[in-house]
Amino acid sequence: MLLGLLSTPAFGGSALSESALRFYGTGAGPPGQQDRVLIPVDDNVPGANSSPIDVGAGSFTLEFWLRGLVADNPTANAGGDVELFDYSWIDGNIVLDRDVWCGTANAFGVSLAGGFVRFGVDSGDAGPSNDTIEGNVDVLDGEWHHVALVRDAAVGDLTIVVDGVEDFRGSAGISTADLSYPDAGIPVTGNCDTGQRTPYGWYLVVAAEKHDAGPSYPSFAGFVDELRIWNVARSTAEIAGTRLRVLPPATPGLVGSYRFEEGSGTVVTDSSGLGSPPGELRSGVAGNGEWVHRLDDATNTAPIGSLLFADGFESGDATRWSSGARTPGVPTVTGSSSGLGRGSAGACGPRLETSSLPNVVVHSG
Repeated sequence: MLLGLLSTPAFGGSALSESALRFYGTGAGPPGQQDRVLIPVDDNVPGANSSPIDVGAGSFTLEFWLRGLVADNPTANAGGDVELFDYSWIDGNIVLDRDVWCGTANAFGVSLAGGFVRFGVDSGDAGPSNDTIEGNVDVLDGEWHHVALVRDAAVGDLTIVVDGVEDFRGSAGISTADLSYPDAGIPVTGNCDTGQRTPYGWYLVVAAEKHDAGPSYPSFAGFVDELRIWNVARSTAEIAGTRLRVLPPATPGLVGSYRFEEGSGTVVTDSSGLGSPPGELRSGVAGNGEWVHRLDDATNTAPIGSLLFADGFESGDATRWSSGARTPGVPTVTGSSSGLGRGSAGACGPRLETSSLPNVVVHSG
């Protein structure tokens, strides 16, 4: 057996990202409710029926990989490295939407403004204020970028982390309230005086403004892969250490892991081990909501490393092992036979070249 390194996860599946989702920013329609993924966080029925991904009661972290271009997502930014103390995250090209249109202020979301990441929260029904922060790293340069958003309820601040490096951190003491979907539910009345406007408030929506409120709230056009949802505030070091890894089920704090490895159909499933609900890919219209595959084009999917690191090994170790890595933190892989792997690179993924791994001890039995 190989200690410390595995060519495929011990819990099954590929340690590479084999497929991802391509969106075209057509979510606002017509006809509407397209080019997106909807994942329910609650059932909107009174009672404690929330799913594990109904985060926001306390601290939480959202992570995903994306690739896109500013030309396809042209909303303007505010100059970068700025805290706006408002709800203007919703004015960017929306990547994650957990907004509720009336009935509660328990809401949050993520968008891109002029290539910069925006992360915003509403005040909560009992909170002090809403807030939006904007980083200054251009993540719409045509390359894959890992984005993490952290809400630390104990400190009361928001943080954006891009490619394992802190991009921007907001003020302390701003966001401390409960932002989870209300257990009492909110009736869908179409009227803000009596309930919520649309039947989508209890969903986390990927790559679209969930309510189809119009062109003032544009959707994201580009690729999305490897969505993770945590019920803890992860540190920048923790995020950097696992962004290039496939994480096993029952990883502490991981409540939703949507890898988008299905590759076809309209259902996306959670692999966190907690049984978070499946999501639905809304497609059916040519040119949006498409599956893409690594075997067709290596740039179609996030550069998740070809190895699952055992506990105690982090992505930084891989860069030291392989000076020839083409993606930061990802070890060099080849299709040559070295005894580590199963079959050819085309059949089961590339193999690790042992010559790039000094001081690795292999034991059998």
